[in-house]
Amino acid sequence: MAFAESMRGVVINVIDGDTVILLEKTPERMRTHRIQLEGIDAPERGQNGYESAKEYLEKLVWGEMVTVRYTGNDRYGRILGEVWHGKMFVNEEMVKEGWAWIYEKSSASRRLISLETDARKAQKGIWSEPNPISPWEWRAAERRKKSDRKNTGEISY
Repeated sequence: MAFAESMRGVVINVIDGDTVILLEKTPERMRTHRIQLEGIDAPERGQNGYESAKEYLEKLVWGEMVTVRYTGNDRYGRILGEVWHGKMFVNEEMVKEGWAWIYEKSSASRRLISLETDARKAQKGIWSEPNPISPWEWRAAERRKKSDRKNTGEISY
């Protein structure tokens, strides 16, 4: 892994199973950061598993002091980072317990692949569903639905 910057702060909000809000306090100021857990993708709002994934991440880090090691930002401006709570690597924990997919576009970690394979075999979390749909497939289907609704004769004069 390339050199990464790091920050410490308290998780003051959990947006979903792969995004948190971190409050960083420095002697100069306090500021918040939106952190995307790098290398994973959790169910979206409206998707099966969303609430459970969010609740599990809340259980792990809400109100806790964490360290975030990051290398950059995603296309939405969120900090991409590895979140550590003590010795626990939170990104891996979400995959290990079946509440997130590995996001192969950004992570080819053999460890994450192995953890996801084990969670699938054990039918943990989202893998207990009969046909879990990845968040990226779900988002694409939602975009298609929106596009189809827009193109189904809704003509304004």
